[in-house]
Amino acid sequence: MRTKLSNANLFQKMSDRMLAFLQQGISPEKMALALAIGIVIGILPLLGATTLLCTLIAFWLRLNMAFLQLVNYIVYPMQLLLYIPFLRIGAGLFSKEKFNYSLEDITNMLTNDPMGTIGKFFVVNLCGLLLWLIIAPVLFGASYFIGRAIFRSMAKQFSTEQKD
Repeated sequence: MRTKLSNANLFQKMSDRMLAFLQQGISPEKMALALAIGIVIGILPLLGATTLLCTLIAFWLRLNMAFLQLVNYIVYPMQLLLYIPFLRIGAGLFSKEKFNYSLEDITNMLTNDPMGTIGKFFVVNLCGLLLWLIIAPVLFGASYFIGRAIFRSMAKQFSTEQKD
C-alpha cells in the first residue's frame, strides 16, 4: 500500500513539475519574445548551433522552452534555404572572396575534408554572420510586435471565453 502511495505522489510531483515547465513564460509578451527569438536564432547561418542557443536563451530569459524550440524547428527549413544566400551576399558585401558553391558542393566537401572545408569557408561564414547581425534586429522587432499583438488578442479572447 505504501509503495502505491509513494508512486502516486512521485507521479503527481513529476506531472506538476512538467506542467509548470510547459506553462513557464506564457504571458503574451514572453510568448512574443520566444517567437521572435526562435525565428531570428532559427535562421542563424551557423548550422548545428540553433538548438543549443535557443535552450540557453530560454533558460536565461525564463521563456517557454517548448514553444521557443518549436518555433526554432519550424523555421529550420528557412535556415537551410537562407544559408547559401547569407554566405553569398555576406561575402559579396564584406569580403574579396567569391562564394560560388551550392549546398551539395559544401556537403560533398564536408564529407571528404571536414577541417579543410571549415577552414576554407571560415571568412565566408563570418561574412554571412555579419549579414545576419544586420538583418536580425529588424526581423526580431517585426516578429516581436506582430507576435505580441496576436498573443494579446488570443489572451483577451481566452479570458473572455473563460468568463462566459
